[in-house]
Amino acid sequence: MPKCIIDGREVEFTPGQNLIDVAKSAGIEIPFFCYHPGLSVVAQCRMCAVEIEKFPKLQTACSTPATEGMVVKTQSDKVKQNQKSVMEFLLINHPLDCPVCDKSGECDLQDQSYGYGSAYMRTSEERRTYVDLDMGPVIQKNMNRCIHCTRCIRFGDEVAGIREMVAIQRGNNTEITTIDGKQLQTEYAGNYADICPTGSLTLKDFRFKKRAWFLKKTPTICEGCSRGCSLELQHEANVIYRCIARENKEVNKHWICDEGRFNYHYVQESDRITEPAVKQGTALQMSAWKQAVLSAREAVAGKKVAVLVGSDLTQEEAAMVQQFAKSKLASAPVFHFGTPGVESAKDDDAADSLLKRKSKTANLHGMEKLGIAPFTAMPSGVHAAIVFRGGRAQLPTLAVSTRIGVGVFKRSESLEFEAVLPGTAFAEKDGTIVNFMGMEQRLKRAIAAPRECKSLSEILMMWTNL
Repeated sequence: MPKCIIDGREVEFTPGQNLIDVAKSAGIEIPFFCYHPGLSVVAQCRMCAVEIEKFPKLQTACSTPATEGMVVKTQSDKVKQNQKSVMEFLLINHPLDCPVCDKSGECDLQDQSYGYGSAYMRTSEERRTYVDLDMGPVIQKNMNRCIHCTRCIRFGDEVAGIREMVAIQRGNNTEITTIDGKQLQTEYAGNYADICPTGSLTLKDFRFKKRAWFLKKTPTICEGCSRGCSLELQHEANVIYRCIARENKEVNKHWICDEGRFNYHYVQESDRITEPAVKQGTALQMSAWKQAVLSAREAVAGKKVAVLVGSDLTQEEAAMVQQFAKSKLASAPVFHFGTPGVESAKDDDAADSLLKRKSKTANLHGMEKLGIAPFTAMPSGVHAAIVFRGGRAQLPTLAVSTRIGVGVFKRSESLEFEAVLPGTAFAEKDGTIVNFMGMEQRLKRAIAAPRECKSLSEILMMWTNL
C-alpha cells in the first residue's frame, strides 16, 4: 500500500482517501465542521487546513487526497494560527447559550473551541439574530447557532433526494432555511439533527429531555423493517430518550428513517400490558403469573391449536416456539405474521429509494430460514390460537373462539384475548435477526423489561412446569 508521512509518522492509505480519513486511521485528529463521510466535499469551513511540503499555502485536508511520499504537518504554527482564526470567525455570531442548548456535551463547535480556539475574543459588536419558522414535527431550528457548514443542504440533495434546505442571502446575513419557509417533507428528517455540528437543528422529540453526558449508549438493530439498520439507543434510569443512526456501510451507511428512529416509543407507552391479564366478563383484569398461565393453558386444553409467531421475534425466540409447539401442543402448526400484504420474502421489496422496505418487521427472512410458513387463513378444525409477538407485527384477523397472547400487546388491541402473558420488546432483550440481504445481526438489551414482563424462555418454562 502507498504511504505518506503525517506529523513525522509513516501512514499507509488506500488510493483516493483524503487526508482527514488517513490521519484518523493513524489516530491523528484533524478538526473539521463541513466534512461528513456520507456527503460530498465542499471544503468551506477551512478548519481542516494543514501544511503540506512543497505547497505554498495551507490545504484543506478534506479535499486533498493522500499521495505517495506526501509530507503533512497538522501541528505547525501556521496550522494552529489558522485554526484559531477560523474558530474566532465562527464564534463572532454564535450565541452564548451552551447551558440551554440540547447539543451541549456533544457539540463539535464546543469541543473544537476548547481544543483549538482562543480564550479571548476581539469583537464587541452585537450578534446577529433570527426569528425561526416552524420546520415541522421532527426538527427544531435555531438559526442563531448556525455556522453555515451546509451539511443539511447536502443531505437533502444527495441522500434524502429532496431539495428542501437552501441558503439565502449572503455573507453575514446568510440564512439556512426551507424553500418558501415550508415544513420539512422528507421521512428522514431526524438525520438533519444527527449531522448538524452545532445546536442549530435539534430533535423536537428530545428537546430539553436529558443532557447528553447522562445517557448510556447501547448499539442494537432497528426492528422497523427488514433492512435492520444499525442504531444506537440512548437511555438512562431504564428510560429510552433518543435513538440515533449507527454507521454500517453495508446496511444503512450513516442514516436511519424517522419511522425507525421513533419506533422505540411503543416500548414505553402507558397502554402497554406489563402485568399478566386474564379475561373476566368482557374485560381483561390483571392477575398473578401463576393464575394467568394456568388460565391460558385451561383455555386451550382439549382444543386443536394453531401457533402464530410475529416476524418481529428473534431467531432464538422463534426456534423456542417451534420446539414448544412440537413438544407441548401436539405438533400444532406454526405460522408467521407481521405486515399485511407481505406474506413472504418474495413480497418484500424496497419501499423508497433509500432505506425503507415493505416488510415492517425485521425478521421476516429469518422466519423463512427457520421454515415457518406465512399465515394466510386459519386451518380447518382449529378453534384456538396462541399468538407470540414482539410488539411490531400487526395482528391478523383470527377466526377462532379462543385467543392467547404472549409477548408485547396494548390493552386496546387485546380485548378479544382470553389471556395475555406480557413479554419483552426489542430494546429489552438480546437476540438475532436476519435482514433481507441474509445478514445475521444482533439485538442488544438496552433496558430492563417493565414491571412483570418476562422473557419468552421464562414464560414457556412456566407454561411447561406449572
